[in-house]
Amino acid sequence: MIHQLVYYSRNTVAGGDRAMLTNMREILSASQRNNSRDGITGFLIFDKTWFVQILEGERAKVTETYARIACDPRHSAATIINLRDVHGRLFPNWTMGGAMRTPEVQEVYLQHGFGGPLEPARLKSEQVINLALDLQAYEVSRRQGQKLAS
Repeated sequence: MIHQLVYYSRNTVAGGDRAMLTNMREILSASQRNNSRDGITGFLIFDKTWFVQILEGERAKVTETYARIACDPRHSAATIINLRDVHGRLFPNWTMGGAMRTPEVQEVYLQHGFGGPLEPARLKSEQVINLALDLQAYEVSRRQGQKLAS
């Protein structure tokens, strides 16, 4: 069994889109290093207001990772939406994938009924997971399109 944790938190990263994107790249890079070491996979969804993240792996490592994340000053009010054991990883190839809400991916959000701002306190973990899976599929498709164009 794999332990899965879904949480949200308020984004406190200052600055405009460029500063946020730079910070998010730093977060994803550090997450990928740490998660690779700890056997954690998952996906991070973020916009100017919220982070919503799925972590999956061995129970103790997921708990340690969440505790470390909860102390990060780039966000506040970390709140667990769901914590459960699942039969397998949903993001086995992503030590940490991520998607910033941009106009390019807005169609994916609309397909899940998110036309306006995210309201994480109203989200169910299945909604977060389904959105993350579709954002992951969009990113994989985009990367494959770039490789074909090369």
